[in-house]
Amino acid sequence: MYLEHITTFLNLAETLNFSKTAINMHQSQSSISQSILSIEKELNLQLFIRDRKRVILTPTGKDLYYSLKPWLNDYHQAIQHAQNIDILNQINLTIGYSGTPYEYAVIPMIVKLFRQQNPNIKVILENYAHSVLIDHLKNGNCNLIFTMPDIIKNVEGLTYYNLTNGQYCLIVPHDSNKELKSPIPINSLTNQSIIFLDHRWCPPTQNKLQQEILHHNNHLNISYVNNISTCHTMVKAGTGLGVWANFVQDPHDKDLNCLKLKTDIIPKYGVAVLDQGTNKAANSFVKWLTNNGLPLITKNYL
Repeated sequence: MYLEHITTFLNLAETLNFSKTAINMHQSQSSISQSILSIEKELNLQLFIRDRKRVILTPTGKDLYYSLKPWLNDYHQAIQHAQNIDILNQINLTIGYSGTPYEYAVIPMIVKLFRQQNPNIKVILENYAHSVLIDHLKNGNCNLIFTMPDIIKNVEGLTYYNLTNGQYCLIVPHDSNKELKSPIPINSLTNQSIIFLDHRWCPPTQNKLQQEILHHNNHLNISYVNNISTCHTMVKAGTGLGVWANFVQDPHDKDLNCLKLKTDIIPKYGVAVLDQGTNKAANSFVKWLTNNGLPLITKNYL
């Protein structure tokens, strides 16, 4: 007897109405009748007495019902238990990132390589500003964020894992500013058009560098933007020069050059998780990242 036949028999034994059972089983009434006839023929038993007014279970039908009902309940419980085990094995890992050109280029590669070695972990990505990512991490909406230590310096309850020490650079279009040569003193940018990140959005170390550039240069044409994507687009459009860390730059971008700036300010980049309550998937990802390192960070300065 098929499972569907058993379910149909038990339902009809409870409703004693072919029409109601047809509705419950999402089948036609004739299909229900054929299923019951098929069961009775297979078992060589009469399970129901039918006439034009009613349906009655035979004593044999009652006995079979009371035997099969707990079995079907056990079957569904067993399936549910197996599904719960599968859910536990298929651990979700939500990763937050702020959307730098580097992250857009490299995170898909990182996730793909990680999942090849950890196929039981389901990875979900979310892209928000740093302040939102920190809130999501603390509230449990994500398990891990890519960040910089100065961004989370005053945030309690987080553990930071450093993945790389970088270098702040002046970002210039490939076809302009040929006179600029790396490394560039920060006091040699007078009369340049530069695009800065708003202090409410940019990392504290970058804001400190921007203030030093302002202090040491006269007649700067400064534009302020509130996210790195806009800054990146404006630099590519030739509206000004950019300032960001080498680990922010898209390693595949041939339109922009990274020129090392002479500064003692060293930016760092890594991941942060909660001090307590971090799930196994996040711990596995951190361990995998620290062992394998970050790929394709721009290190060739012109």
